[in-house]
Amino acid sequence: EEEEEEEDIASKHSLWVENESQCTLRMIHYPPFDSVEEAEDQAKMGYMRAGAHTDWCNVTLLYQRTEFGNGGLECAANPRRDGFENTEWAQIDHTNPGAITVNIGDMLSRWTNGDLLSNLHRVRMPEGEEALKSRHSMAFFAQADESAVIRAYPGQESLTAKEYILGRIRSNYGGTTDKA
Repeated sequence: EEEEEEEDIASKHSLWVENESQCTLRMIHYPPFDSVEEAEDQAKMGYMRAGAHTDWCNVTLLYQRTEFGNGGLECAANPRRDGFENTEWAQIDHTNPGAITVNIGDMLSRWTNGDLLSNLHRVRMPEGEEALKSRHSMAFFAQADESAVIRAYPGQESLTAKEYILGRIRSNYGGTTDKA
């Protein structure tokens, strides 16, 4: 039965082939700062290039070029353990050419009934001379097809992957979103 569940999840991703695909490839660019001091000042004020978040998808594949100023990606080691207090951040090494960082997303966490936890991560402000370089990365967000039904936690309703994504958009941006 366990194999059947794994096959079920895998069969719900048609990538680009079908009209139902929700997978996304995103090119991300953080421009350089005018000076090291500007970046340091913003960091002192608590700014981040990307604040702490989890991805909505099943899995994110993140590629970063080592030739550019790509430092800054940090992951939290299970912040749920202490209720998000005293979260410790680990810097993700980006110096291995060709390496791809894999993050588990919220959709997969929900689909596995919480057995796999989504990964809390952020991009800190650049440090030193790194601030004078652009930061480039590519993220592939593997999301289930729109009509795929995501099993729910006990006490929650099952919903389609499209309903799940629309719900996440509403929770982040407020308002309503058409289901069509």
